[in-house]
Amino acid sequence: MVHAQRYWGEIMMPFRAMAVKALEKLQGLDIKMIAPGHGPIYRNPKRIIHTYRKWASGETKCKTTVVYVSMWNSTEKMVQQMVETLASEGIEIALHNLAVTDIGDLAKDLVDSKALVLGASAFLGGAHPSVVYAAYLVKALRPPTKFAVVFSSYGWGGGALKQIREILGQLKVEVVGALEVNGPPTKDDTKQITRISRLIIKKIKEEVSTSVS
Repeated sequence: MVHAQRYWGEIMMPFRAMAVKALEKLQGLDIKMIAPGHGPIYRNPKRIIHTYRKWASGETKCKTTVVYVSMWNSTEKMVQQMVETLASEGIEIALHNLAVTDIGDLAKDLVDSKALVLGASAFLGGAHPSVVYAAYLVKALRPPTKFAVVFSSYGWGGGALKQIREILGQLKVEVVGALEVNGPPTKDDTKQITRISRLIIKKIKEEVSTSVS
């Protein structure tokens, strides 16, 4: 199922509406096996069809995908603070350091994440190219993510937040919080990160509660 989710994330996720219509055509059929032209053969078709219905409907988990790159560890410290706060409240975390992560794995985690955190070092008046690429990937794949947070650290000049927010602004994602700091985060910055973390935890849990009810 991990490989199936990765395939969905990389290929099918932008076409959820079409997938819903395709799945409707299967209603009432007694399917004993799924044998596609490429990919795995499913001898238990109910399992994958049920999963595809969840993904096609945009069903998400109490989960946050965290994507970042840090040149001098300052952005990483901001991200770590948020990850610790989210995890302490039972939020599932999918952590991706863009210096080493596999983009296919990132796409997989976006499939069922309710929230997204982007951490970007500033670079020549904008965001680090790795995070810009990740943001454009999110824009192209159009995951069912509801909420987002953007962090950035800069040295002599910022600009990362503005660039990332412009990209995310083309999606139906609520940017719950954004913070840009000069150098390593201070104690006051850490308090701000905790406040933003609590805010997105509240949003996630309210969304989960609404979905259940």
